Amino acid sequence: MTKRQPAGERRQIAPKDVFDRSNMPSRWERIANVSPKIAEDKKFLAFVAARYSGEERLPHTSALVVPEEVRWRQRASSVGGWTCVAAVTLAFIGLAAQLFALVFLGTVGLVAAVAVMVGVVIATAPVVTEFNGLKSRCEAAHARLSGDSLDPEFRSTLNDMINCDEGTLAYCAAKIASEIQRDPAWKSARLEFIAIDLWDELAEIGQSARQIAQDREATESLELGRLSDDPEVRQTIDADKQMRGEAITLLAARVHAFADYRDRVHRLGATALRDSRTVSRAMRLATDEMAVTKLR
Repeated sequence: MTKRQPAGERRQIAPKDVFDRSNMPSRWERIANVSPKIAEDKKFLAFVAARYSGEERLPHTSALVVPEEVRWRQRASSVGGWTCVAAVTLAFIGLAAQLFALVFLGTVGLVAAVAVMVGVVIATAPVVTEFNGLKSRCEAAHARLSGDSLDPEFRSTLNDMINCDEGTLAYCAAKIASEIQRDPAWKSARLEFIAIDLWDELAEIGQSARQIAQDREATESLELGRLSDDPEVRQTIDADKQMRGEAITLLAARVHAFADYRDRVHRLGATALRDSRTVSRAMRLATDEMAVTKLR
């Protein structure tokens, strides 16, 4: 990925090109830990930190598909509960009226209802337990992302991220996503631009940054090993560094394009606002002119 220079030549995009266009962590944040104040910043930074640290991406609980076994258990519980109530009522009526046939029918109905309910619970237990566990994990993950304060684990990850190019690129992507989310144009259905899923974009950027970081750690481990001066090992280290450099360049190009997308959304929003004000102004001028004519 490249961008055009003034003379018409094209050159590769470096991380610095992205940093110059992004809301970078301040020098104070780099020294005294990241502490975002804007709610959208916290949410997107927490999300990209989770992807960078390798956490499983879990859907929102509202997006989970409820298994049929859960519905079976709910229906069995509802029908079985009312059946038990009816059976007990029938047995009491039989006792009061000394009609032992009703007592027998009520007892049989109660035992059958309980047996069916227990059978359904046992049969659906594996699937229901798995679903409830997934739902609990999703709720916990969403709570960590949406909390009033940044989770300490995410804060630690972000502080590690901003000490390397790939991590800072992911940090910048989160800030860019936050700017897009806060732009009124992003929520407008009247503006024509291709809407993207900000979460999917951040997830892929965070995962790419994580892979680059893992490659860097593996290379550093080789450099510190006792065979670091071995010609073959040194060749491997050099090749790894070259591949990592290419990966960082591609990641920088992707985040750079993400910043282009942000700017396009901003421009469309600004143009739409100006057009709206122009129409409003023209209507007001026409109204004032008509009023002047009427008053003369």
